Amino acid sequence: MKWNDTVNARGWKIPFAGKSLFQIGKELRPKIDRIILRDSLIPDTALIDKSHFPWIAVLEQRWREIREEAIQIRTEDIPSLGDISFDHGRIAADRRWKSLFLKGYGYRMGNNYTRAPVTAALIDKVPGLVTASFSVMEAGGHIPRHWGMTKGMLTYHLALKVPAEREKCRIHIEGADGLHVVAWEEGRSFIFDDMCNHEVWNDTDEDRYILLIQIKRPCRGTANWIQNLFLFGVRHSRFVQDIRRNIERDGRKARTIDHRPTANA
Repeated sequence: MKWNDTVNARGWKIPFAGKSLFQIGKELRPKIDRIILRDSLIPDTALIDKSHFPWIAVLEQRWREIREEAIQIRTEDIPSLGDISFDHGRIAADRRWKSLFLKGYGYRMGNNYTRAPVTAALIDKVPGLVTASFSVMEAGGHIPRHWGMTKGMLTYHLALKVPAEREKCRIHIEGADGLHVVAWEEGRSFIFDDMCNHEVWNDTDEDRYILLIQIKRPCRGTANWIQNLFLFGVRHSRFVQDIRRNIERDGRKARTIDHRPTANA
C-alpha cells in the first residue's frame, strides 16, 4: 500500500496535499514569516551578505565548469517554466523564461540531473537546498514584478552566460532600504530575500543563463522545525507533483525522439 493510501484509510491529513502554491502561501505565510524572522540567524535584508554561506565561494570558483554543462544543453531542449508549472501563472506567461530543474524539494529530476554531473555534485553539498535549476532568459524576455512564497526561502543567482550589453539584462529587487538594480556578471553571484518584490528584464538580443538555487533561510529552534514541516507539505503538494509529472513527460518525449530510427544515407 502506498503512503497516501495509508493516510487516506486512517483519516489522517497531510498539510497542503492537493493544494496549489497560491493556496499554501495564502493560508500560512503570515504566521510562518513572523516566526522565521524571530528565529533567523541572518539579518532581514533584501540583498544578503554572501559571507554567511561558505558554499557560494565553491560555486563561484567552479562557475566555468557549471557553465559548460548548462550551455551544452540546447535552449530549445529547455522547457518554458510556464509549460511545466501552471502555478507560476502570470509570472511565467512569457515563454522566453525557461527552466531546467535539476533538483527540487528532495527530488532529483531524473534525466536532467544526470545531464549535468559536475553541477549535480556541487548542489548536493549546498546546505538547506530547496530547488536548483538552470534558468534561461531568452533575448527580449521579461518576468513581471512578483514575490515568493515565504520569508523562509532565499534565492541565489550564479551568472553563467550574460549578454554583452549586460546593463540591459538586469533584476530589480525592492528592499526596505530602497531599490537594488543588479546586472548579472559572469562568474559572480548574489543571494536575496525571495519575499522582496523583484522583476527581471533581458532587453538584449542574447540569451542569459544562470544557475538558480533556492535555499532555506538559516534559522534556529522553532522556525527551523516549522520550515521543515512546511517544505515537507510542499513536497507532497499538487504544485510540486505537477512539475515532476511534466518534467517526466518531457523526458519521455525527448528519449523517444533520440531513439527514432534514421534513414540510411
